[in-house]
Amino acid sequence: MSEHVSGEFVIDEWKAEDPYDDDDGGTHLGHVTLTKTFSGALVGTSEVHMIGAQNPEAGTGAYVAIERVHGDLNGRAGSFVLQHTATASPDEQTAKVTVVPGTGTNELAGLRGEFVITRHEDGSHTYVFDYEV
Repeated sequence: MSEHVSGEFVIDEWKAEDPYDDDDGGTHLGHVTLTKTFSGALVGTSEVHMIGAQNPEAGTGAYVAIERVHGDLNGRAGSFVLQHTATASPDEQTAKVTVVPGTGTNELAGLRGEFVITRHEDGSHTYVFDYEV
């Protein structure tokens, strides 16, 4: 049975390192570590490790990330890992966040699904999570 749930999260900490590669063309490669607190159908915390490429002059960028979530999803306790991939240009933005197969623990063993994140104009974040356990 597939579930469709939603909620919000806040970014508690954002630690960006200096770019580890900065070419003459203006594209910067960097690493960010951040922590989040979730509310709604998912109550818990996570830590994200993100690698990004950004070209401010062109208005383009991309990132990949791995995020381990610990918490309670609709009354089921455990943890799982999300994989993020995203790109952005002045004309288009794409993002995909999926549960890494086999990473669910405890009552979330067997979890699979897709996680959609929306960043609102006021800086807040919401999520929609379509999943199966």
